[in-house]
Amino acid sequence: MSEHFIELNEMFQRTKDGIHNFMNILTPRIENAKDDHERLYYHHIYEEEEQRLDRLNALIPKIEYFLEHNVPKTAENTDFIRLLQDISLEKFGLHNFLEHLDLSLFSFKDTEYAEQLHQMRNITDNDYQSIKGILNDLNQQFDGAASAAGSIPTDEKENVHDNLKIEKYTNTKAEPHSHQPSQPVKENKTLKRLTVGSLKEN
Repeated sequence: MSEHFIELNEMFQRTKDGIHNFMNILTPRIENAKDDHERLYYHHIYEEEEQRLDRLNALIPKIEYFLEHNVPKTAENTDFIRLLQDISLEKFGLHNFLEHLDLSLFSFKDTEYAEQLHQMRNITDNDYQSIKGILNDLNQQFDGAASAAGSIPTDEKENVHDNLKIEKYTNTKAEPHSHQPSQPVKENKTLKRLTVGSLKEN
């Protein structure tokens, strides 16, 4: 399990750097927008990534703490379960970042940023596939505890019509991180002893 958390820590550090670079690219577009529509469009993307950066700044020290200390990594440890659920929300954050980078490639296609954005997009896509595999393993190990409400993108939900999905994001294949055959985790699966509500009360 430590290997998963080492990989997640490296992944989130990498995406932090990517978000900073992406925000630096967006800033001139916001400042020099030709109209309110363009300003709002880029501001909305910028704000979502800034919010995610705040979440990562809070999450990364928690991952590092669990790596550095002999803390029980069990379903009975509510702090550990909260950490798993926070990680699952950042899976969704990676999905959003991937979409934001794809959106930017349309408008920055013929600029000096195009190659940098392509590289960031490919790195983010690889990280997204990796985190799906890691969370699949953790969900199997902890009876679905690593699946937080709101962590599944529209493109991967079974109860959403295909017309509302973007085909390039509907590939739900999770790269295996163990020798056991991967099994999809049901979205509504919960622990018998712990619920999101009970965690919030503690």
